[in-house]
Amino acid sequence: MSLLSKFRKNVDVLHQAVDGTVALDYKNPKLYKKIIRYYRDQDVEFFEDPYDTYELVVDLIKEDLEKEKNLSDI
Repeated sequence: MSLLSKFRKNVDVLHQAVDGTVALDYKNPKLYKKIIRYYRDQDVEFFEDPYDTYELVVDLIKEDLEKEKNLSDI
């Protein structure tokens, strides 16, 4: 299951997190925890530092959003 299919109701928030207009961990902590769980299930290992973990999560979201965009362009 892709990130967008799992969190399709929150696509706008995900884009805002990638753009840096929303701090996902503060604005929507429940969603942030679900996203971390989603990536843990994908065997992603996180850092002990919350700041580094947040940056990694945002990077992963950005990659997944770009993949979905590229797939829809085909």
